[in-house]
Amino acid sequence: MEAVKQMLQTWVQEGLLPGASLRVVQKGRVILAADVGKTSCTAEGHPVSPDTLFDLASLTKVTATLPAVLLLLQEGLLRENDPLSRFFPDCPEEKRGITIAQLLTHTSGLPADLAERSRDGSIALPGQLYKIPLANAPGERVVYSDIGMIWLGLLIEKVTHESFDQFLERRLWTPLEMKQTCFRPYGDFFPNIASTEYCHLANRYITGEVHDEKAFVMGGVAGHAGLFSTADDLCRYAQMWMTGTPPLLSEETRKQAIRCHTQGKGGSRGFGWEINGHEGNNSCGSGFSRSSFGHTGFTGTSLWIDPEQELAVIFLTNAVHLGRDHSLRRLRPILHDAVTAQLKKSLA
Repeated sequence: MEAVKQMLQTWVQEGLLPGASLRVVQKGRVILAADVGKTSCTAEGHPVSPDTLFDLASLTKVTATLPAVLLLLQEGLLRENDPLSRFFPDCPEEKRGITIAQLLTHTSGLPADLAERSRDGSIALPGQLYKIPLANAPGERVVYSDIGMIWLGLLIEKVTHESFDQFLERRLWTPLEMKQTCFRPYGDFFPNIASTEYCHLANRYITGEVHDEKAFVMGGVAGHAGLFSTADDLCRYAQMWMTGTPPLLSEETRKQAIRCHTQGKGGSRGFGWEINGHEGNNSCGSGFSRSSFGHTGFTGTSLWIDPEQELAVIFLTNAVHLGRDHSLRRLRPILHDAVTAQLKKSLA
């Protein structure tokens, strides 16, 4: 695995990434832990280390919102076919029949995003949710939607009568000992946070505040984005999916989440997760099995799990620090292919 670490260091030296944390877990053991580069390209940047927090962006969907919903489904407080109208009786007619399962599989009919995104206060969430028109009929096709996950975050608060982050702290992060995972990290307690994009409104790089504009105007806590974590904490989360330890989610619940529910609808989606191998997914490269599942985040994060190989790859970077036109989409499959190639060599 030293060759994989060297490749990451080369990418940093070439200016393709500011820094990164990589963890490769196989059969319950971390076989590669690599922290390279810096948290920022500015003079204030620190070396990336095991305690560096990264803005997970859309990994929030599968590391916060998904497990919260699954816990509530498991306990009978939610049902897959419950409609939005059960929790939001005043929602518009066209949205009343959207189900929990459709929100989880991105087949709700809700659009991918807002027409405009800004941190200047012009976005009025969550009230604006009611006014957003559907892109298509619910259940018709896969449209990866931030909007649907925002609904789920609000729905969790309705059901639990707790704030989203408090519920997760109590029911997920504490049992998993994910001590560095949180929304809205405080600088005094978390001094080592990777910076994301330059913000012209604030005239500085964003550090310790959520990068996503919609989550920002919602106070930093939302169902689609806003979570910060470390690679080591995500190792603990990935282990839960691979081994069921600790037993927060039953095997039946986990199997239901990683089964493709969207055949013939233009995408391969489980509950929350993207499923590999149906239409082909370049993010995890070519060495992950058809039963693997994962997710990415816009800031530069990703998590892929392969049950057949008992393998998880956690790759956290702040590539958006270099601008939105970064090269990570090209680099992710190269990295994953390098990991699986080295694993094959070790078995030869």
